[in-house]
Amino acid sequence: MSGKHAKRKTVRPSVSSAPRASSASRASAPPVSRVAVPTEPKPAAPVPLRAAGAAAPVSPRVAGASARSPKPVRGPRPSWLLAPLTIACSLFVAAVMAFGNPVLWKTADETMADQYAAGTDADDYQFIDEVVGEEGSAADLVCLGEYKAISQDDDPDRASNIDLAAKELDGVEIKPDETLSVNELFGDTSKDERYLVTSVVNGTTIEQGRGGGVCQVSTALYIASLKANLEIVERYPHTIVCDYAPIGLDATLAYGQKDLRIKNNTDQSMFVRATALGQTVEVKIYGVKASENESIDATSKIIDRFDVPASEVYIDPSKLGLGPDDPVTYYVAESYRVLYRDGVMVSNDLLSTDTYQVSVQSDVLVGEGGVDPSK
Repeated sequence: MSGKHAKRKTVRPSVSSAPRASSASRASAPPVSRVAVPTEPKPAAPVPLRAAGAAAPVSPRVAGASARSPKPVRGPRPSWLLAPLTIACSLFVAAVMAFGNPVLWKTADETMADQYAAGTDADDYQFIDEVVGEEGSAADLVCLGEYKAISQDDDPDRASNIDLAAKELDGVEIKPDETLSVNELFGDTSKDERYLVTSVVNGTTIEQGRGGGVCQVSTALYIASLKANLEIVERYPHTIVCDYAPIGLDATLAYGQKDLRIKNNTDQSMFVRATALGQTVEVKIYGVKASENESIDATSKIIDRFDVPASEVYIDPSKLGLGPDDPVTYYVAESYRVLYRDGVMVSNDLLSTDTYQVSVQSDVLVGEGGVDPSK
């Protein structure tokens, strides 16, 4: 080397000329370290103070989750039913505010019933409206007494007579201190050609005659009047028992001889409602109730029974299939009007004592006891 300093020549390897490392050599080569570039440090978050002895709070982690910050949790997606449900609730609230609680809503029938006394039959609404008029109050009129007389007869002509008599009676007003005469109202049914020929009671025998069945209407009126506490001025029993009323509580008619007369002994008018269907007739007495805690029933009972030889009853017992000494049975019955106050009997007034023959021509059973208004 010469005394002069020789310049070193730095030779840079060419990329293109550098030998490429094999796959094995790349795999065995150590990883290249990267130098982190220092950045400006962020201020540390304040650490919450913890009471002495308290355990450090542990953030829950899901198994297998990375240490990265959790993704924001999304809320439930709105259901497609939410919108119509909201609208329905809004409409319901608006309806309650406008029309009131639906639990308190009433049907048309209930609203109509509020105009009449409690327990009034809906079939009688029109009748009550007619009798009270525009100035009267339908709510003041109540059924004071009723009775439904049902016969086992099946004669259509008799049913026609019952219907005609019921229509004559329906709507009759009995004014205060006025007396209703059924014979005057019906007339002589034995001569009225509107009434048909059917079975009638003549003494202790059953014959054919015009107007059979009208006594069933008068009987229903009699019992309804008893329960309405009206005064009975005149009344007669049949000579034989009937099947449409308890023994002792029937009322027969014979024009010019036997009548049923009823007096209104109150200071308010009474109105008679009478309807018939087939062999059934129902009579109701409507008026103003005098006392809310009182009710009246009509009852009867058999107090005696005796027999009489047929020869003493019939001129020719053989026509009825009886021998002269065959017994003919009679019953004696008592009837009462019973007053109850607050469900306790306070009076039991005797109405009548009647004697009936148990006719061989009749298969009617003898009954006794209280009168059921639904009979």
